Amino acid sequence: MPDVTVINNLSEEIHVAFFVGVPTNWTNHLKPGERWTTHLASLPLHFEARSVTGSREFSPNESMDMSATIGGACAAGTASVVPTGALFAGDMLAGIPMVSVPLMAAASAGGTKYGE
Repeated sequence: MPDVTVINNLSEEIHVAFFVGVPTNWTNHLKPGERWTTHLASLPLHFEARSVTGSREFSPNESMDMSATIGGACAAGTASVVPTGALFAGDMLAGIPMVSVPLMAAASAGGTKYGE
């Protein structure tokens, strides 16, 4: 579990975050020349920096929104390939396409929103 330090060597303030699927550690308005040290999990992480000018801050609400969208997309994707359609239609072959197509569409929409 390493400590990581980010140094703003730019001439403007920035928002910075480390993601494990969603923003988990972040600071907003890191001024030029400032350092920010955070303790991170030993997991593969994604790093993002945003310009303060014209961009939004990282927030708990953003993390929760992303978690809900990604979690819902995973659940919908899983449900679309598991034969749960049989429970609704009574006929395995007829029920799966009726239920799985909209569920896979929901999974794809969630992936499209955050799958950059």
